[in-house]
Amino acid sequence: MTDQHDDHAVDGEALFRRLRGWFLEDWEQQSDWRKAAREDFAFTSGDQLSEEDKAKLREMNRPIIVMNRIEPIIDSVSGSEVSNRQEVRFIPRSQGDVQVNEVLTAAAQWFRDQCDAEDEESDAFRDTVICGMGWTETRLDYEEEPEGKPVIERIDPLEIVWDSTARKRNLVDMRRVFHIRRDIPIEDARALCPGEHFEDGDYNAAWVDRGNEKEPHEVDNRYYDKDDTNNGAPSDRTVTMVRAQWWERVPVWLVADPANPDNILTLEKEQFDELNKRIEIAGGRITSTQATRKIYKQAFLGRILLEIGPAPCKDHFSFKAITGKRDRNKNTFYGLVRAMKDPQRWANKWMSQTMHIMNTTAKGGILAERGFFENDADAEATWARQDAITWAKQGALSGGNARYAPKPQSQFPSATWQLMEFAISAIRDTSGVNVEILGMQNSASQAASLDLQRKQSSMTILQPLFDSLRRYRKEQGRLLLYLIENYLSDGRLIRIVGQEQEQYVPLIRQPGNATYDVIVDEAPSSPNQKEATWAMLQQILPVVGKMLPPATWLALLKYSPLPTSAQKDISDSVTQQQQQQQQQQQQPSPEQLKAQAELQLQQQKAQAEIANHKALTDAKIDGMQREAAAKQQIELRKAAVDSLQAMGEAAIGPDGLPMPPQPDAGTLLMSLMTEFQQGMQAIAAAMTAPKQIIRDQNGDPIGVAPMQMGGAGQAGAAAQPGPAMPGGLGNQGGASAQPGAPMQ
Repeated sequence: MTDQHDDHAVDGEALFRRLRGWFLEDWEQQSDWRKAAREDFAFTSGDQLSEEDKAKLREMNRPIIVMNRIEPIIDSVSGSEVSNRQEVRFIPRSQGDVQVNEVLTAAAQWFRDQCDAEDEESDAFRDTVICGMGWTETRLDYEEEPEGKPVIERIDPLEIVWDSTARKRNLVDMRRVFHIRRDIPIEDARALCPGEHFEDGDYNAAWVDRGNEKEPHEVDNRYYDKDDTNNGAPSDRTVTMVRAQWWERVPVWLVADPANPDNILTLEKEQFDELNKRIEIAGGRITSTQATRKIYKQAFLGRILLEIGPAPCKDHFSFKAITGKRDRNKNTFYGLVRAMKDPQRWANKWMSQTMHIMNTTAKGGILAERGFFENDADAEATWARQDAITWAKQGALSGGNARYAPKPQSQFPSATWQLMEFAISAIRDTSGVNVEILGMQNSASQAASLDLQRKQSSMTILQPLFDSLRRYRKEQGRLLLYLIENYLSDGRLIRIVGQEQEQYVPLIRQPGNATYDVIVDEAPSSPNQKEATWAMLQQILPVVGKMLPPATWLALLKYSPLPTSAQKDISDSVTQQQQQQQQQQQQPSPEQLKAQAELQLQQQKAQAEIANHKALTDAKIDGMQREAAAKQQIELRKAAVDSLQAMGEAAIGPDGLPMPPQPDAGTLLMSLMTEFQQGMQAIAAAMTAPKQIIRDQNGDPIGVAPMQMGGAGQAGAAAQPGPAMPGGLGNQGGASAQPGAPMQ
């Protein structure tokens, strides 16, 4: 265990020396930029004279004047960004027609709304306009909310040390970045990087402010001793810490998944060796390709290495840059103030010079002999006053009758005003911002169309700055996508603003490894976008306005310059009116109600007549069936009586003479019973056979007959009228049942 601890300490010390060397190297390369950036911020805030310049002006009795014309130009460019804010959308990269992923897009908007990202990014863009570098950090804060609070905050550019070898816009090709945090209370430093073996002096990275020194600065631990914190002043209880993020290349192996050959696995060395052993034991062979992968890491540095681990985002730095114009020779970036500083200096100088000339020439600036004035002291005091008399000796004024003379007027150099106007106009010319961007005009008669064209021309010059902002939003959108998919998809509710109403939906991780393209589009709610869209609509609506339905008008309402609350009130009012009209259309008029009532009454009468006719028909059919059944019973009884009578009579032979009686009466009785049984079976078959109702010409039922099972000819014959057969059985051999006595 001791050996492992020693190895870990040696590795940590080697890593600390490497990170510290990177930091000092980049710090040295950017030292000139930092000096210029501080001066840029000072010029923007109005601190445009150094202490040496102020001392010289005081020595020469000149006024100290600063006419800050840089800050309005910076404000106008920053205001253009506020008026043209953009939004990020996520489109899945898949085959066929695709649509914007509304859930992820709404989640990104919710993330930004929770931390006021628009304000932070506007401040970072202002830093870019001033000094050429703007920085933000995107992270989750688990201190205030256990599930992670979204945070996007602006970072002071002078607190960042970036990779001095990076050359691309927004430093997308940088390998490392350092964030310096000064004046951290020692209690916060202990909570940030707890460690039992750390002393308070270990948290202080004093080597940061020692410039190019390569050796560590030994800090006296008595100022950071945990047991002696009460002895030091409050300033002694703060430390400086450095947070480093960098990426390293590590070897990986691309292997076909044994379970799914279409899937490619990315394995590190340990995982690849273990899988290779298993495949060899099974007698197989693995197919692989070696490659490299970037791994992002993060460390906290004090006097020693305090903590090391993976970066908050495995594919990105949490720090994102917005860069201005690039100085190719120095490989640094600068903003608009760099070119405006010299014209601003000259404007201040000529203003001070002009006031000095005016003040000094008002005192006369004359040559006089001693004794010319009656009192030299009074002459010095009254000569500069236009309302006072300066007395001279008798005869001092030349001329025969010269009793008095006016004081001479000083001639102001005419070129001074021209030089001052040139310096003031050069401030705008060097920045590319014209007077129209500042809300002014060259002449009172300037047309509005010309004013708009000059604004657009000036914005074309400033487009490189806004292009860097657009690229920043893409990079920051990819970082947001990673945080949303891996840390925020825990079911928390997010607000989605749709076409109908706002609604809250749970943010749940979507299955699969989908890839999304980050699209940056100008937000429809930005003032400039609204103004441009509304201007075009004003030209189109008078022509096509009458053809548009109310739903289209409501959709166009969001592009109007009206406030959001007014738009919602108008939309709700129109929607409510449409609903009332639909309800009124659904409610029938009195004439319609009367017609519907009459129609219902007629339907009820028709249904009653149909019911009565059906009941009468059913009653007639029932009576016919009962009558047919009664007649059938009578015929059966009559047939039985005739059979018994025939048994008692002598049978008639072929010659017409009575036959002699049979000797066996039982046999005769049995034969009679057999005939009777056959007759009953025939009657039962006729009764169970399908029946059809025979109707007259008026449709009234008049009889029942067996259903004919023959062809079309027999079916047609069944409708022919004729006398009914006795017994209700109908004719044989295909003859149809005829109308007559009811049958069953």
